[in-house]
Amino acid sequence: MKINKLFIGFLLQAAFFSGSLHAQTDLHANAYSIVQDAVTDIVCSSPTDAIQKEKRVIEILNEKGKEDASFICMCDRFSSLKKFSGEVRDASGNIIRKIKKSELRITEYSAELVSDDYYYFFEYTPSRYPVTITYEWEIKNSDGLIGYPSFVPQKNYNQSVAQASYRIVTPAGNPCRYRTINMPVEVSQQQAADGNWLTEVKIQALPALKKEPYSPSLSELLPRIYFTPRDFSFEGTQGSMESWQTYGKWQYQLLNGRDQLPPALKEELLKRTANCNTAYEKIAAVYQYLASTTRYVSIQLGIGGLQPIAAADVHRTGFGDCKGLSNYTRAMLAELGIPSIYTVISTTNKRLLADFASANQNNHVILQVPLPNDTLWLECTNPNLPLGYVHHSIAGHDALLIGPNGGILCQLPTYPDSLNTQISNASVSLQADGSAKVEVKQASRLFQYEDQAGITGLEPARQKDWLRSDINLVQAQVDAIRFKESKQKEPQLDISYTIESGQYGNKTGKRLFAPANIFHRGFYNPDEQGERTQCIRLNYGYLDVDSISIHLPEEYEIESLPKTTNLNSKFGKFHSSITPGEGGNILIVHRLLVYQGNYPKEDYTDFLDFRKKIAAQYGAKIILKKSGE
Repeated sequence: MKINKLFIGFLLQAAFFSGSLHAQTDLHANAYSIVQDAVTDIVCSSPTDAIQKEKRVIEILNEKGKEDASFICMCDRFSSLKKFSGEVRDASGNIIRKIKKSELRITEYSAELVSDDYYYFFEYTPSRYPVTITYEWEIKNSDGLIGYPSFVPQKNYNQSVAQASYRIVTPAGNPCRYRTINMPVEVSQQQAADGNWLTEVKIQALPALKKEPYSPSLSELLPRIYFTPRDFSFEGTQGSMESWQTYGKWQYQLLNGRDQLPPALKEELLKRTANCNTAYEKIAAVYQYLASTTRYVSIQLGIGGLQPIAAADVHRTGFGDCKGLSNYTRAMLAELGIPSIYTVISTTNKRLLADFASANQNNHVILQVPLPNDTLWLECTNPNLPLGYVHHSIAGHDALLIGPNGGILCQLPTYPDSLNTQISNASVSLQADGSAKVEVKQASRLFQYEDQAGITGLEPARQKDWLRSDINLVQAQVDAIRFKESKQKEPQLDISYTIESGQYGNKTGKRLFAPANIFHRGFYNPDEQGERTQCIRLNYGYLDVDSISIHLPEEYEIESLPKTTNLNSKFGKFHSSITPGEGGNILIVHRLLVYQGNYPKEDYTDFLDFRKKIAAQYGAKIILKKSGE
């Protein structure tokens, strides 16, 4: 689903910008580049046409800021680049390079297979620092304005802003709506003598944002203001952004007449569901048919990429994007007498601005199927996912249900942290020379299933690499991989495999040092980075349970074992026990439950301490010595 047209801008969701503006002396601390001036000036001559003028003056301080030196501009059949100029000045203010429009490169490469986007870009890498680059350009937009560019002076981490301004003139009777996020300024809006509306804002002294581990995404941290028309005209259609209800009403109109199915498909659906006794069984049959006859292709054409291609065309071609496949599934279910609701959602923005509707807060479409005792959410772009499984990119997210009376905000369900499990059982046969053979059985459910499911489609050599990447051994030969996949509503993937290593333990004199746990090579424990400036964000809640039985070589006995540990914090719980068993075995149990959520930056020291203690247990050593010595 395409929501990134030039005049839609990029709308990023929710969050957080702590504190007031820094003093000028601290403004450029941590900065690799400085936006000395950024000016946006837009004049909308009608509900469908506008001229956008931009100027951006940016100082690149050092090599770390070189990526901010280049220019990129997206256009499409609604917008075109009319003017462009650029120049580069050295530290003394001397012009060392002028850039003409003819030097811009054009590419139609897009993440979508079918798209009317194209990009102008100019890549510039300074040969010395600092340099100041000025870009000025003008864009003409026609045939509809469903949104206006956002005001986002900062584009990256470690970039400060000295000053920036935004000015937009809109036609009489249609003042633009706006919403400030993390932006400590007031927006001025007034009606001129000619009846047109002038909306403008100026900002000074935005300090650079420092990149920190376990923080919200950059898109949430950036200071910004969103602008959208109250009433809009777009490709011959008219709509209103007054509310989500009115916007949803316009979206519903885009579905009219696009649910017709050919007679042959209607007959096929009746045939496939002839023996189905319940609505759920019929839905499952349709979902299986979708998986076996279609594939996902991103198509960004038609009414700004917001209207689905017709269901009959999806059937004829065998492919569609999220809009087309969801609408196609909706049409097939309707043919069987099962109502469903076309639902727009974001895979990046968990929360929508409830009191500020705009087209670009969502980037995806799914299908809601209400049943008497349940509600199913269908991911039609990937029907290989279990029927009704709510994957991590949409679980718990706000969504907009599109119906004949307009849009209704809702929130998708998610799974408790404790159900996103990965249970690992390992049996280790340790030899006197430090080599070992390990038999592993691992079961992953829900979000952890989702993380692991991709392994089943890989070549055998890559499957081994996948499993080996999380094994903390210098030598690890993975073999005998087997899978068992349960694609129920709460899916699970079982993996069994063997590991052979010539260096499972390190032999030093009379002693043998063996790892307590080899399965958490990727466990990330960040370093101290000075004073924390952002909140702590844990996007993923999960439960890992590792049970490891180590069979000791006959000539060795236990000299030292790591102590039993129990940790209980607001971030989660961890339990570690390592005990001797019968027959020369050691039983190790590690149980880690992590809570998804946001935590105050003041808790960062406690968070680091929690992670460090867990990392110490995962990395602990068992010390063995030769018997009788």
